[in-house]
Amino acid sequence: MDLDYICTGTEDIEPIRWNGHINLLRSTDPYELEVTARDSSFHILCGKHEYGSYICIPNWNIGTELAGLSDRFWNFECLTTYYPELSRWMQSALSTH
Repeated sequence: MDLDYICTGTEDIEPIRWNGHINLLRSTDPYELEVTARDSSFHILCGKHEYGSYICIPNWNIGTELAGLSDRFWNFECLTTYYPELSRWMQSALSTH
């Protein structure tokens, strides 16, 4: 399954909008996705473990637990507590969905 999307950056990013693509590499737990946009890409692994859910983005050295996928507030807080550099990017991404 593939998904095309439109990225919206902050005021200081040119261009302000660009196209991206998500390729679902594995459709069973653990899920694997490849996200591409503007000539770069990164790999996402996510799934469930005995006590909850997790997300890993190996290209960015990110790995953390998640609440349910619909709990954007908790997931945002968790990701940005351990990875504060994601704060601006995540706020922009979560506010558009």
